[in-house]
Amino acid sequence: MDKLDVTLQEKIGWSPHPGQAEVIESYNKGTREIIICAGRRWGKSAVCGYLVAKTFIELYRQIQAGEREDILKIWVVSPTYELSKKVFEYIVKFLRKVDPNITKSLQNRPFPQIKLTESIWIQCKSADSPEGLMGESIDLLIVDEAASLSKRVWFEYLGATMADRRGSALFISTPKGKNWFYDLWLKAKERDGAFHFKSNDNPFFPTDEWERFKNDWPADLFQQEYQASFLEAAASVFRNVRGIVEVGCLKEPQPGHRYIMGLDLAKMRDFTVLTVIDKMTHRVVFFDRFQKISYPLQIERIENVARRYNGAKIIIDVNSMGGVVADELRARGCNVKDFKIVGTTSKDFEKRGSKERLIEKLGTGIANRNLTIPDWEIMVDELEAYSYKMTPSGNYKYGAPEGLHDDCVISLALSYWGIKSKTKEAALRATKSIPSGRKSFQYK
Repeated sequence: MDKLDVTLQEKIGWSPHPGQAEVIESYNKGTREIIICAGRRWGKSAVCGYLVAKTFIELYRQIQAGEREDILKIWVVSPTYELSKKVFEYIVKFLRKVDPNITKSLQNRPFPQIKLTESIWIQCKSADSPEGLMGESIDLLIVDEAASLSKRVWFEYLGATMADRRGSALFISTPKGKNWFYDLWLKAKERDGAFHFKSNDNPFFPTDEWERFKNDWPADLFQQEYQASFLEAAASVFRNVRGIVEVGCLKEPQPGHRYIMGLDLAKMRDFTVLTVIDKMTHRVVFFDRFQKISYPLQIERIENVARRYNGAKIIIDVNSMGGVVADELRARGCNVKDFKIVGTTSKDFEKRGSKERLIEKLGTGIANRNLTIPDWEIMVDELEAYSYKMTPSGNYKYGAPEGLHDDCVISLALSYWGIKSKTKEAALRATKSIPSGRKSFQYK
């Protein structure tokens, strides 16, 4: 540890455990990208909060001494503002021990931040609307719950923010399968910037709790959440998603083909997504995703797509505004089927909600490669991120990780719900002549 570490830790009354000390040592050596894959309650937020506080003090002293330009910008980015507060609370706690007057610079709106001047601040940012992450040059970037972010957020928005000022970044997360966070972690190993810790590598993690989770939780969830293991698809509902991706999957409507549209309407900040599947080929031939459009314009847009695809049957989630939209589409002569998504957290198979059955059917279709989707990164990302988790009561619940959307998943699941034939080949045999060991026939 350097002198500032010793002085600061005495001042704030905090000492890193051995794993945290390793991370601090790497940061002090000038490692610009540090990737921490660690289990729950290891202490990721605390060590990042400490390093932000230390960096802010160190660089601000340089500004006061005239050794640095009057700019100091630090971001804490998470899937949501609520998640970013975990690190931010440590930052405030530590800086308040150094200077209680820092409270005067604390603001909660439009987002949590410590703001000394227009160019000297620490800000919490949400990746929910990544367009708001453009245009800044950052000295230090903390990316919390990194594995739950879309890789687009890093590669298209956050990566460039550190270039001008040659800033540093710390990525912290429990793993979510072998996604882009895993790739980043592997690359960081070559530069001694990758760290891997289990929850009980924190010496203060209760031994009895470790044994309880180990015995009570599903093996893959325990390995992922507490052993911080990069599993192929731990806790993921849909396996081998990229195996059903096909370039050129989207097609114009074909004469004689029948189509099904799955419609998931926007709620709050979500997107309206409509997905059209060809019943003959089980291919997604059309999709659309939009938000902030009035319901009358949405209805017109949906109707036009349905008519274009030979009067496609529309399967719509009728919760909230869905029932009103369904009735209006029927009044316009569209073929509409209601589907009310009702979830459950029951372990009892017979008491599963309609959401569970909807998702399980899609999962079976993906596993059996009984449908084909386009190489649309947003859809692929949502499918790969969609997971199940255990609730405090010991039940299971499907959903997207906090801060991510599942509109594409639900829209695709609704459209696939209308597929009745077990395989694409069976659908083809029922609708057209194909070469086979039996006499060809045409179904009419």
